[in-house]
Amino acid sequence: MIRPFLNTAALALIAAVEVAGQEPDFTGSRELIRQWVQTERIISEEQTAWQIEKQQMTDLLDIYQEELKLLDEELNLAGASAELVDENKEKLEAGLAQYRQARQMLRESMARLLPRIQKLVKRFPDPLLKELDADLDFLNSPEALESPREVLKSMIAVLNAAGRFNRTLTLADETRTLANGKRVSVNVIYLGLCRAYFTAETGPLAGFGMPSDAEGWSWVEAEDMAEQVRKTIRVYLKSEQPQLIDLPLQLQTGGQQN
Repeated sequence: MIRPFLNTAALALIAAVEVAGQEPDFTGSRELIRQWVQTERIISEEQTAWQIEKQQMTDLLDIYQEELKLLDEELNLAGASAELVDENKEKLEAGLAQYRQARQMLRESMARLLPRIQKLVKRFPDPLLKELDADLDFLNSPEALESPREVLKSMIAVLNAAGRFNRTLTLADETRTLANGKRVSVNVIYLGLCRAYFTAETGPLAGFGMPSDAEGWSWVEAEDMAEQVRKTIRVYLKSEQPQLIDLPLQLQTGGQQN
């Protein structure tokens, strides 16, 4: 079960972070916010580019519709008079050629843009991937580019959902596989698309996760943060009074982990 939380004030709940084993400082907090803003900027830039592409695609689709309408009218007239067939043959052939050219342009545009979406999807966590399951299956299918208009609609749906997810806190129930092969249920709270924390309902199992372009999300166990994550979730669910909670943060800088 996934519970999105749209109030951005809730982000302050876990914005105060500390590096494990050190006195609290705001270095980790600033880095977390920087990553969150950077991810939001990437999605925003993609959405801006897509608005331009969408308008271009809409113009092309309008051309298609107009051409098809004219062709239907001409064919109806041709069916009523054999003489009109000869007179309008050249015009019909020119219209069909223009239609095929415009459709090919749309297909080529989608072929250029599809890899960008597929790269962005690698940063999506499981709850977002499940939400977009149908659209992603279609975009990854071999026959997708045969329906460029549907490709465009699915791409826009993916970008809109990613932007919405990145601006929220999301609580999800997931399953983790331990080193001994045992599978356990955990609660995971996502800070948009930049970081997440998980814990079991009881016991020491806990940790955090972050996106990776190459491998999807990677997860690290950190048993000492179990109670802090559970408290964060209780505050999120409003079963406990609002409060500031320190959560350890592991940062990656230049391939090094801090």
